[in-house]
Formats: sequence, C-alpha cells, structure tokens
Amino acid sequence: MPSEKEIIMMQKATVYDLLQIIKSNPDKSYTVEELENILAAYIKGLEQ
Repeated sequence: MPSEKEIIMMQKATVYDLLQIIKSNPDKSYTVEELENILAAYIKGLEQ
C-alpha cells in the first residue's frame, strides 16, 4: 500500500497531467460534459 506521501505525489501528478491536457488548446472553452469526458478518458487510460 502506498504511503500518504506517495498518494499525494500521485494526486499532484494527476492534476498536472490534466492541466497539461486542458492547456494544450488554450483557445478552447470546455463545457462540463467535455471536462467530464476528459477526466473519464484519463482514468480509463490509467486503468489499462
């Protein structure tokens, strides 16, 4: 089982990854549904 410090590092890395995905197209405005789809795709990618 990961330590608390490792969990925090993984959470920060996840948020950073998601920010990079969103920032890759700075002129785009995202709807709630689009953000949900990005998050779902990211999670599914981690599960594979």
